[in-house]
Amino acid sequence: MKSSIIFLFFSISLFTACQKITPTQELKNIKTKITNVKGVVVNEVAQSTVLRLSAPEFIELNKQGILKKEGYISFDEVLVKIQDAADDFIIAAVPIMNYYEARSLSIRLIIRQQSIAYLCVACILYRPTVRGRIFAGFTSGVTDGTFLMPAEMTHDAAGNLYVIDQRTSVHDLILKVTPAGVVSTFAGSGNEFGRLVGIGIDNSRNNLYVSDATAQQVKSITVTGSPVITVLAGSGTAGNSDGTGILASFRFGTQAVDNFGSSETGQGLTVDASGNIYVGENYSSSLSSQIRRISPAGVVTTVAGSLTVPVMSEDESAMPSGIAINTAGNVYTTSGSSGLFQGVNRFSSGASLIRLAGKDSFEGLNDGIGNAAQFSFPKAIEALNTELYVADGSNGALRRVNTASGSVITLAGVGHFNTNRFSGSGSFLPPLEGSFLMENILVITDPNYYETRAAAIRMDQAGGVTVISPNLIYVSDYGYKCIWKITIS
Repeated sequence: MKSSIIFLFFSISLFTACQKITPTQELKNIKTKITNVKGVVVNEVAQSTVLRLSAPEFIELNKQGILKKEGYISFDEVLVKIQDAADDFIIAAVPIMNYYEARSLSIRLIIRQQSIAYLCVACILYRPTVRGRIFAGFTSGVTDGTFLMPAEMTHDAAGNLYVIDQRTSVHDLILKVTPAGVVSTFAGSGNEFGRLVGIGIDNSRNNLYVSDATAQQVKSITVTGSPVITVLAGSGTAGNSDGTGILASFRFGTQAVDNFGSSETGQGLTVDASGNIYVGENYSSSLSSQIRRISPAGVVTTVAGSLTVPVMSEDESAMPSGIAINTAGNVYTTSGSSGLFQGVNRFSSGASLIRLAGKDSFEGLNDGIGNAAQFSFPKAIEALNTELYVADGSNGALRRVNTASGSVITLAGVGHFNTNRFSGSGSFLPPLEGSFLMENILVITDPNYYETRAAAIRMDQAGGVTVISPNLIYVSDYGYKCIWKITIS
């Protein structure tokens, strides 16, 4: 080992003109002590953590001034400039890694764009920071009147948000929020809509789609230029008939997002990669439900295996309040009525209903796997990769559900019950922007870890969610009448 390191130093000392070092051998491991600047050994880090990395092999390089002048540290594949170096040590700060869960890092020494050696291989844990701040709807700490009751929402390829804002007149609006937080009315100012209960976008066709429960129709809205609203499907009369265009009929629930008496039932809308629209609806009886698929041409069919008709008990109900589809073609719905099943359902390629997470219960918040988890009037849901993101209604929380295991964690907010709004006492707590460090879920010994930490971000009532990436999620809060921006990095 010593002879190879000496040869490497000799090669570097002769190097003057080239931009890269030609490797003389395979990458070596340098046994490195990793501490903070006070000398305390570090096993876990977050973004901006300043590290001191020490090894005898750095002494010769520092004598030549190479590390401080031309050295970099690679945290996985993210390069940062060495801040300081002397004697046997290097000082560098951990960059933002854009991981959405805790993960072990590999650390390499880079000189003149060439990997020199491994300093650490999966020996230090990076813990992402979850941050929540109010993105729109609040000015100087108070509600600014922009939103009345923000509900479901979606986003376009440029990152603009389209938010259903439910109105007491039952002529709802769609508000557009730019990535800079500028809000404007996108559609509905001419009373073109009734109660809107679902929204989704097809970016390839530049079409926005909404479920209008008052009209019992699915409507299409052009995104480019001035919005043009047309009826894609639905006769205008409640029913459950398949067909094309106005020959089909729907039975959407007309409940507002703040309805806790019967929650939202027969609602939600999502769009798959081929431009097919999926909507949740009621069937003929109050506890029956199904999922309908509408092609871009307006052809309406019922998703095989999605019709759920309770015959013995309320346990069999699966009334959708939100709907999502992942790249595998699995359809997921949220259900949330007090005393009935509250959680996430899965319908897989024509198979019957599977309970992924949640249980028959009254309202509560509990992380866990499958039926150990608990929700409170869960509403909108969105799928991305192997995760589902749920706006957990009166819990005022953003929940993340793994599609394989059914594992549920709380990412932000444990409100409503804890803001005193549910009690009607009149003594309300204000929203709270904040942050916390994520823990490796595999080593958590406290089952309430995320529930406790997520309270650093105080939401009130979560109605809508849209996911730009695993590191950037927006949540609509119809209690505080605002939009939250949740980042994980």
